[in-house]
Amino acid sequence: MVGMTENAVSLEIDGRVAVVTLTRPDRRNALDAEVCTQLTAALEDATSRGGIRAILLRGEGPAFCAGANLKGGVYADNFFAALEKMLTTVTDVPVPVIADIQGPAVGAGCQLALACDLRVMGEGAVTWVPAVQHGFALDPWTVNRAVELLGGTHARNMLVAGAKVDRDAALTCGFAIQPGTSEEALAFAHRVSEHAPLSTAWFKKALNHPEAPELADEARACWASRDVQEARTARADRRAPVFEGR
Repeated sequence: MVGMTENAVSLEIDGRVAVVTLTRPDRRNALDAEVCTQLTAALEDATSRGGIRAILLRGEGPAFCAGANLKGGVYADNFFAALEKMLTTVTDVPVPVIADIQGPAVGAGCQLALACDLRVMGEGAVTWVPAVQHGFALDPWTVNRAVELLGGTHARNMLVAGAKVDRDAALTCGFAIQPGTSEEALAFAHRVSEHAPLSTAWFKKALNHPEAPELADEARACWASRDVQEARTARADRRAPVFEGR
């Protein structure tokens, strides 16, 4: 594994998986505009490198992300624009982003987990949005995403009643795809990275932006790709396919 670290976010490359880590455990990986900007840059850097097929997002220390910095960061004029850009980047990068949640994911940290495509949760993982305790409101995207991934009952309980969603509840409702340690989350990311990249990119876009007008053309391009032929040949040869993303 080779890496690059800058301030509050680190980026490491492990084969076809980019591991992006929030690296301020002393602040429970709380977010302000600068941290959001650094995380956005790390995601863009990762996907600009050839061969990256999945991103694993994690937090150093006991917390995944304690949310917005309530000591001042959340009240800065540029915070919400930086947060929105970060969340949009997570949903729009053309590779699956997997959240490795081993501790609390609170407020904006829950939003970050919601933005990811898949979530692995450890024993200490729990998520909630205490907006009603601070007089905050959230954007419609977050509300709709919570309903989609948690289900209406859990979303209402979390957003209206300020309830916490622990790992067992997250697994039951499908918010978490599987339980696991950070090592198991990395292994899962590597399994995801073995899939055909054009297909995973297409399904991610179709799920996040089902009205995108280019989806039909991109679906046809997938069917006409060399990767489809490679999968067919590999199946006949009884071997694992080697996808190129074209």
